[in-house]
Amino acid sequence: MTTKLDPDKITRILNQSIRKLDDETLSSLQQSRAKALQSQAAPVRMLRFAGNNLTHSLLPHSARQWVTITMLALALAVGANLWWQHHHEQQIDELDVAILTDELPIELFID
Repeated sequence: MTTKLDPDKITRILNQSIRKLDDETLSSLQQSRAKALQSQAAPVRMLRFAGNNLTHSLLPHSARQWVTITMLALALAVGANLWWQHHHEQQIDELDVAILTDELPIELFID
């Protein structure tokens, strides 16, 4: 058997019960509540002013930032690949020129 909780009914019961408490207990409860709220809000303030916290400030927060980082990484990978291909083609061209101008004997390449 499950009981459905009614927030309005709970509020009324708590309000009736609080009227029966003495002033000292009420004051203690209010101080405890204020202290709990301050300690709960402290981590939020730390995250809000996390300029010094590098791990928090360097991690992307939105999909747009993730897409931007992915696109930059992809562009870097494509650029590195194009540079390597260009460098490899230059080496082959230099070798071809050396063979054609008889700077390297063809016997070196025949096995």
